[in-house]
Amino acid sequence: MTVTILLTAGAYALVAALLLVILIATRVPLALKALATAATCAMILWTYHSIGELRGLPTDSEPPRHFKMHWARVVEPNLLMKEKGHVFLWLEELDDKNYPSGTPRAYALAYDPELVKKVEVAMGKIQGGDDISGTISDQPTEELDDTAETLAQKAKEGARATGPSSGAVGERYFNFDPSMLTFGEAAAPITPEKDQ
Repeated sequence: MTVTILLTAGAYALVAALLLVILIATRVPLALKALATAATCAMILWTYHSIGELRGLPTDSEPPRHFKMHWARVVEPNLLMKEKGHVFLWLEELDDKNYPSGTPRAYALAYDPELVKKVEVAMGKIQGGDDISGTISDQPTEELDDTAETLAQKAKEGARATGPSSGAVGERYFNFDPSMLTFGEAAAPITPEKDQ
């Protein structure tokens, strides 16, 4: 994988060098020079954002809506070192008939105590030999009945929405509410009817 990254970096260095030759040594119209420069810069930025997928690092993009969970790891926040916690999930997307529709992928989610509780329960079931699937719905799965809990939840959501960006360079966080996530025993794939 390192060779792929080095070859990609070398290829972009070569493209940048060729662009420099075009800009300096030729009499190409100014509009074409500007277009070539903009295209090269756009490709470099696109490569920067997509190289994480190449390296196999956990992605911080949105997990699939329906998946099989293979494993998880919780990294607790460290206040002394000012490190945010993460929940790493190894998931495999499932189609509408519960068949795997992709390769397993590692996902990094921001640390949340509610998410940690759900993941720990699911991990206990996996260690017990069960296959666990998960679903992320568009609406939270639980309604908070207690007024104090409701107010605390709204305050927490408001702080998430209006607070400063907590992502470091290269980290993208989508708006993930752990109450939208449910785990359960994985259903068997739906197989087609056999002809008699």
